[in-house]
Amino acid sequence: MTQYRIAIIGLGAMGHHHAEAVNAHESCELVGGAEIDADNARSWSDRFGVSVHDDFERMLDDAGPDIVIVSTQAPQHHASVLGAAKRGIHVFCEKPIALDLVQADEMVAACASHDVRFAINHIKRASLYNHYALERIAGGDIGQLVRLRAGEKGGRLAGNALMEMGTHLYDWTRLFGGDVDWVHAHLVQVDGRESIASDIKHTQEVNPRDRDAGLVLGERAFAQVRYKSGVHGEIEFLAQGDANDDDHGIDLIGTAGRIALRGSVGTNMFIHQGAHHPPDEPWERVRLDAEDQDETGAPRDHGSMRLLLQCQMLSDLIEAIEADREPFASGRDGRACLEMIQATWESHLIGQRVSMPLSPREHPLERRRRDGT
Repeated sequence: MTQYRIAIIGLGAMGHHHAEAVNAHESCELVGGAEIDADNARSWSDRFGVSVHDDFERMLDDAGPDIVIVSTQAPQHHASVLGAAKRGIHVFCEKPIALDLVQADEMVAACASHDVRFAINHIKRASLYNHYALERIAGGDIGQLVRLRAGEKGGRLAGNALMEMGTHLYDWTRLFGGDVDWVHAHLVQVDGRESIASDIKHTQEVNPRDRDAGLVLGERAFAQVRYKSGVHGEIEFLAQGDANDDDHGIDLIGTAGRIALRGSVGTNMFIHQGAHHPPDEPWERVRLDAEDQDETGAPRDHGSMRLLLQCQMLSDLIEAIEADREPFASGRDGRACLEMIQATWESHLIGQRVSMPLSPREHPLERRRRDGT
């Protein structure tokens, strides 16, 4: 069995989660880390017994990994991915892929030109429930899929949520709807008025506890999405004060039934048969023990489920390397999610639907702030 040498850039909370997944994976060996915060570097090195550099490029040269995991905040993704790609090192990158589409285009192109496999940590793609739902749809259990309805778990204003859980949610809809044809969005402030250019803020100006994801706009958001498959999507960010993971998810609505998928890490699945779903008709719960239970048959907790899905993401990246194919959560998929997010802002600001691919590729909020429009 081939052993893959893994290094990690960015050793905060997600850097710890990724290191645990590497150590749990039978085909992976943790060989290095890079972190500019001395306390984080020391804590991580003590815990995992691996040397840490304060310069990621020097770490890549010294450690010589086969795969690098980029778990920094979004502003550092671009340089980290380009640095790995030019060395021929395969990449597993946190979401969102980048701050804007100019960066994302350069990252995807660099990985392609250096024959590097590029994956994004959209871990819902690893869930067995999603694959089972796709099988049920393909088998005609809910008739023709015609509509997606998705909602975020709350706890954030919409602008920040779009760049945090929104990238997962948009990717989740693409798993079932496919590539996007157009986006038509409407953003409002919590007092109900239209969001305008003067409401553009930095993510950490909105919430200092959130990660740095650049400029954002809107406190509530409502997006209509047309997928090239013909499916219609409705995605909403309601700015609820408290987060509820059981309400985070997607409804897959067909001509003869519907499937509900919930949860940002672990998944709860429900199905309803019939062309209509009146409020008094219940859902049927679907359970997959292969995902819900560990090797002893005990229910998985949140940490165990995250570890399982992250290991499956690593397995898929390794299989993609060996089979010379795209990962199932690829850099191109990550770019497409960012494009949906930025199209959400662009559509609202111009007051009409926006067709894909989005042009220009510059961040629409950066452009509005610079031009004063």
